[in-house]
Amino acid sequence: MAIPEFILRKLVVPQSFKETGDGFSFNLFNSFAPATISRFGLRVGENLVSAENISILIEGQPPVTGSAVRPDNPVVLPTGIEIKVVAGCSSGGLPVYINAMTREVGEIDFCLIEGKNPSPPKGLKPFFFSFFYSLKKAQLTIFTKQVLNPVSPFILGQFVEHLERCVYGGIWTADGQSLREDTVDLIRQLSPPLIRYPGGNFASGYHWEDGIGPISQRPARHDAAWQAEESNKVGTDEFLSFCELIGAEPLLVVNDGSGSADEAARWVAYCNDPLGSEQGNRRAANGHPEPYHVKYWGIGNEVWGPWQIGTTTAQDYSRRAKHFISAMKAVDPSIKIVVVGNSPLTDDPEDAAAVWNRTVLGKLGKDIDYLSWHIYQPDKADWRETYDPHELYFAVCAAPLDIAQILTRIEKQIEGIVAPRKILQAVDEWNLWLLPLDKKTSMHNVTYTLRDALYTTSTLITFFKHSRTVGMANLAQLVNVLPLIKTSENNAFATAIFFPFVLFRQMQPYLLHTQCSCETFNTNRISINMNAHEKVPYLDELATISEDGRCLSVVLVNRFPINQMKVHIRLEKATGVVKNALRITAASPSSFNDSTHPNRVHISDLTSIKKESDGFSVILRPCSVSLLEFELKKAE
Repeated sequence: MAIPEFILRKLVVPQSFKETGDGFSFNLFNSFAPATISRFGLRVGENLVSAENISILIEGQPPVTGSAVRPDNPVVLPTGIEIKVVAGCSSGGLPVYINAMTREVGEIDFCLIEGKNPSPPKGLKPFFFSFFYSLKKAQLTIFTKQVLNPVSPFILGQFVEHLERCVYGGIWTADGQSLREDTVDLIRQLSPPLIRYPGGNFASGYHWEDGIGPISQRPARHDAAWQAEESNKVGTDEFLSFCELIGAEPLLVVNDGSGSADEAARWVAYCNDPLGSEQGNRRAANGHPEPYHVKYWGIGNEVWGPWQIGTTTAQDYSRRAKHFISAMKAVDPSIKIVVVGNSPLTDDPEDAAAVWNRTVLGKLGKDIDYLSWHIYQPDKADWRETYDPHELYFAVCAAPLDIAQILTRIEKQIEGIVAPRKILQAVDEWNLWLLPLDKKTSMHNVTYTLRDALYTTSTLITFFKHSRTVGMANLAQLVNVLPLIKTSENNAFATAIFFPFVLFRQMQPYLLHTQCSCETFNTNRISINMNAHEKVPYLDELATISEDGRCLSVVLVNRFPINQMKVHIRLEKATGVVKNALRITAASPSSFNDSTHPNRVHISDLTSIKKESDGFSVILRPCSVSLLEFELKKAE
């Protein structure tokens, strides 16, 4: 049972909070009943205090650090005795919160002293208000024997472009001489299965041979796509060695804008030909004797757009691409080809994007493996300076439904034109793209909040549920540009949209059929690609299973901004035990990470799970993403 904050505050001895020279302290007095504490934490504002910097002093007992408080080593909070808590950091005048797990009443989370923490946007309350709102309920049935299809791991792909500080100062040092260890450490947590490179718009003016050989001899070039200078200190060998280091497949995009088919074919040869060949020897001279075996190749980028170098018609693009494919496959017939498609926003068969796709599929359908398309929500043409926070919150939560509609439209196009040959969709650029908070920095410097983590999760759920025809998706981009990861000169930190990818690493390779019952909401139209929707479920969900049927992974998204949700989960034709449970959460939907507060949005343990006679129940925090992992056995 959730205990209201005003009651929990009575645990704090009045006037006991004191700032010391190197931290702060306060006293607790438990007058209710003995409590067994299995986790004890503090946060200042929305920044976690290191557990090692917390000391709990109980009369007659040795001091206990916060890190020592565990389920196997709990601390008993007795009645009638004052307990002193000391933190080895200053509060800085910000609010101080206690977060603890108790055996008797579950999780407690409350503010023990108010401060000057900025309020969340109007209308979106911090989560401690959820104690005063009704507990919502939902039902989820997972049909453990109804396997729908395998899911490509490439749905969790990423994108790296030579744009602003993505490459230089992001993944590599600003001078391009070495990888940044702090960034690479975070990327390893993601374990991306596929990375698209080097663009994007940049690819349409990039000549790969400028970026190989001794770094001191590489020419600097004007990047016409982004009106910048490209030093070429990071090029093919650096990027592919980076992919080898983190275990990612590369997707290389050849220059279809200002490049040629011969240039593209030489790139394939440089990457894949054996030692002893012309390009194999050239690669060996640059430090990599063994072939890279690059399997995935994209032909151009957004050449239907007037901003793109080499913009053209679908007819001309198809003709050009056919030459590229022929030349590249003459070098390595085993490569997989991604060609440029577009995203039809309506069901009109004469929609410009639909016409483009129909032409490309008709001309190239026998020669390709993937049709790509891109989506950024909302469309930049519809950006507003300000949004009503409630309207925007629900529109963002529902926006993946628009992506689902586009996936369905393109799926029908592919099946109607090239069937029975199978061509997969590659959504090789996608993201939520709103104005930067300060509206002064680069338009790519977006600040992502907990709300946006819900969007990212639901978009990944959408790709998984359409995985019969979705073979690849690449979030744009990995570092500093609409980023999962941001860097400063001295540190790197994960943004809110980083964490869904960490959780999705635990998903199993086969999609299961599910059935959900819950309350719904309606949304307003935000842009041409974020339409009004009715009866959007407050619970978004996904279930996947291992090939042997023993491991089940479930993702749950509570879209209620202020209400907790109790979800009853029924496993049809199976029983099991919970092996792991995690959640993405923060203090409010508007919480975000930055260089000084890198842990406002974070992953923590989910403990509100109960075994019931006909399944499981779990209580989800408001505006949260949760992952449950089950070990299954056949039902008796």
